[in-house]
Amino acid sequence: MDLSETARYKPSINIAQAPRITAPLLYMGTGYGFFILAAIGVIVLGRPIALGRAGDPHVIMAIHFFTLGFLSMTAQGILTQWIPVVFDVPPLSFRRTVFHFLVYLTGVIVFAWGLMFDDWRVLALSGGILAVAIVLWSMALWGQMTRSEKVQVSVYRGIQGAILGFNATWVLGLFMALSFLGWWPEYQVLRVHIATALGSWLGLLVLSVQLKLNPMFSMSKSERTRSVIPIVLGGVGTLMVWASLLTSSLVMRFGAVVWMGAVLGSIAQLVRTVRRGKAFDWVFVGVGTAWVLLLVSSVLEIWLNPLAVIMAFWGFLILIFSYQSRIIPFMVALVVSNKLPGPAFKAFFLAQMIYSPRQPIVVAVLGVTGALLSLIGWDGHYSAMVSASGVVALGLLATQVINIVVAIGHASKAREAKA
Repeated sequence: MDLSETARYKPSINIAQAPRITAPLLYMGTGYGFFILAAIGVIVLGRPIALGRAGDPHVIMAIHFFTLGFLSMTAQGILTQWIPVVFDVPPLSFRRTVFHFLVYLTGVIVFAWGLMFDDWRVLALSGGILAVAIVLWSMALWGQMTRSEKVQVSVYRGIQGAILGFNATWVLGLFMALSFLGWWPEYQVLRVHIATALGSWLGLLVLSVQLKLNPMFSMSKSERTRSVIPIVLGGVGTLMVWASLLTSSLVMRFGAVVWMGAVLGSIAQLVRTVRRGKAFDWVFVGVGTAWVLLLVSSVLEIWLNPLAVIMAFWGFLILIFSYQSRIIPFMVALVVSNKLPGPAFKAFFLAQMIYSPRQPIVVAVLGVTGALLSLIGWDGHYSAMVSASGVVALGLLATQVINIVVAIGHASKAREAKA
């Protein structure tokens, strides 16, 4: 696409507010490192995972390498980049971002240490560190959003709900400790803890962020899309899940039904956005595949089937990697475009020139393969298939890294050509 088209482009975000690229990449790059640890954990722990020993400390450690280390670390990196440009507010200072990152990273490492050596005192310490890290990070981002004059209600409230969900997740971690003393049924608290992390924190976050990303990728307008409906349903479903702590697991099942409505509403939004778009982007293959897995997860959750968690993990993985196949090249393009003449938003078009258009298809195929291996391995107690899913996950990450390296190479050539 010719960069002269930038003269006619009217972006809905202010990319001039973007933080330095090292700020979000601190989180995202570290998230990749924890993803590798999680995948290796699945490979090594294939037998206990296949036998359903979710309470094994090393299995818990591998799970949290994925949730705390990869999913949440990546989400924080995305919001570090995303909130300033979408809500048109100055980014956090790099020093403050590094401070938040280091406190959170310390909490994750200490948490893993406590699980690895079965030391509950260290585990309790890690919970305190993580709580402080999440609260400080949340206050910083909440403050940025309240200073914004550019508010799209559904996106704004959805992000706020996700931030609250992130904090509710660590609070429920304290409830987990109380459940060991018999104050609440242990497995009920565990279910609510997991549902809050995946539904309220990551679910509301994805439902909100995609309201900006999908129209941008398809070059369509989102004004007529009923964007608030899935977010409201997601919030109601989360409240019902929390209510199950004081009532019964039946209420959680109804909450899963409501969340299924949120997923179906999001899929409908995605279809409308793509149909109204001026161009089709292959990223929607990956995104659509992810939502199908998340739909399967919500259906399984109605029966409180633990396979719902596995499907949700793979769904979020495909979703994140699909979006990253576009977002990270855009971040690279933004750095390069700042050194080239012309308006700042020429980065949008430079990004289209350097990313691999078929990478989301690779993500979808490998992601579904890994999900099926996990599903069959868990259900049939086949440890080899569970371990194989970890190998597939590593292969998926390898293709993602190759995609990033290629994008950087293309960006360098584009800069030399314009120099």
